[in-house]
Amino acid sequence: MKTIRQIADEIGVSKQAVYKRVRGSLHTDVAPYMDMVNGVTYILEQGEKLIIKAFLENNQDKDVHRSAYKEVHMERIQGSAYGAHTNSEEVSFLREQNKSMMEQLISKDKQLEDERIHSREQADKLSDLATQLAELSRNNQMLLGAEQSRNNPVLLGESLPRKDEKGQKKGFFQKLFEKVNAGKSS
Repeated sequence: MKTIRQIADEIGVSKQAVYKRVRGSLHTDVAPYMDMVNGVTYILEQGEKLIIKAFLENNQDKDVHRSAYKEVHMERIQGSAYGAHTNSEEVSFLREQNKSMMEQLISKDKQLEDERIHSREQADKLSDLATQLAELSRNNQMLLGAEQSRNNPVLLGESLPRKDEKGQKKGFFQKLFEKVNAGKSS
């Protein structure tokens, strides 16, 4: 397989000249032998032979260099079973390689889909665990609140902190001082 530029360089004409012929008068003959890969047009050997033949037939009256070139390429077009065999092997190899790569792509796509499913399952499990944790936290807070209310004398209805004659609350040390003094007086 060769590009239009490579064929043009072999024939000794511009790339545009070959392109015009391929898209024009030779289109129906050469189209089955054309292949587009990554935006580059490749032409199989059969199509290349048709292009060279068309250029050589139209330019027979050109200089001696062209007639020598014609002879070389006409031999190549007519003979060269080895070249056709090699090209056929190359095409077969490329097709097998393409098939193998497609199988690998399909396999990788399946692996990616399996990973996506696994990730979704893990995310769902994490979400469930987060919900359970929140529920446990709420229950724990409720239990802690109940425990505190059981131990809090104010909530149990015990007397509020004592107040002195002036109506001010007595602190810990004042209460302790009063108890010590009360113990001494008795």
